[in-house]
Amino acid sequence: MSTEKKSSGRTPPSKRQLHQPIRLYTKGKFIGFRRSRESQRPGTALVTIEGVRTREDVEFYLGKRIAYVYRAKRAKEGSRYRVIWGKVCRAHGNSGVVRCNFKTNMPASAMGATVRVMLYPSRV
Repeated sequence: MSTEKKSSGRTPPSKRQLHQPIRLYTKGKFIGFRRSRESQRPGTALVTIEGVRTREDVEFYLGKRIAYVYRAKRAKEGSRYRVIWGKVCRAHGNSGVVRCNFKTNMPASAMGATVRVMLYPSRV
C-alpha cells in the first residue's frame, strides 16, 4: 500500500492564473441617432463612452473602432455572434457624447445596448 496521493489533473493554485484577462476595449452605450426635431439621421449613431465627460476627453477616442456585438437566432459560419463595426468620427456637444459611423446602420432595437470602443488604432 503506497501513501502517494492520486493526481487530480488540476494545476496547483500557485501556477494557475489568478487574475482576469486584460480587456482591450472600453464600454460605451448606444443612446440613439443624430437627429433634429423633425427628422433623424440613422447613418450617424450617438454613443456615450464610460469615463468620458467633456469634449476634451473625446479627443483621445477620435478614430477609434467601435464594435456592436449581438447574438442572432441562427448560426452563420459556425457562430451565433455577429458584429457591426464602426468608427468614432467626432464629438457631439460638450458632455462627452460622440458621433459614430457604422458600416451598416445600427438597428433601433440596439438603443441602450452596450458597445465596445476598441483602443486601436492609436494616434499617439
